[in-house]
Amino acid sequence: NVDEAIQWLSYTYLFVRMRINPHVYGIDYHEVEEDPSLETKRRQLIHMAAMALDKAKMVRYNERTGDLNITDMGRIASHFYIKYDTVETFNELLKPIMNEGEIINLIANAQEFQQLKVRDDELDELDDLNHELCEVPVKGGSENVHGKVNILMQTYLSRGFVKSFSLVSDMS
Repeated sequence: NVDEAIQWLSYTYLFVRMRINPHVYGIDYHEVEEDPSLETKRRQLIHMAAMALDKAKMVRYNERTGDLNITDMGRIASHFYIKYDTVETFNELLKPIMNEGEIINLIANAQEFQQLKVRDDELDELDDLNHELCEVPVKGGSENVHGKVNILMQTYLSRGFVKSFSLVSDMS
């Protein structure tokens, strides 16, 4: 619940930093004088986080009682370390009935893959992999990160091999 979360927040490094340098965290010095334990600020942070998690369908937040109940989506995200932004993307793109291409495209849009880059020297091999091994159409082609991830996932599922070292690294 919210009260337990506020207490837990007092054990974190964030709380230590907020007390040492409150201005960096948007807290005026007179607020620290009035509330040295920063309970009001901690309550505000927990409330905003709970509202965001409720909006993303990761928890059910009852504002009246302060209770937080995890959902299946939240449990899965926590268990597999799925980023909040990815859950929001999944909530937008997820439909009750999806075909294989839509599911692979959904996964390819995960924020966890955003650190990958499309390199000019990879484009020819990605196009070859797309034509030879990809059973479902790739949205956006090989020129963007989502398309590259889609092609690499389908290549892996097709038990295909990549030649360039950078693609081997990205596939791992």
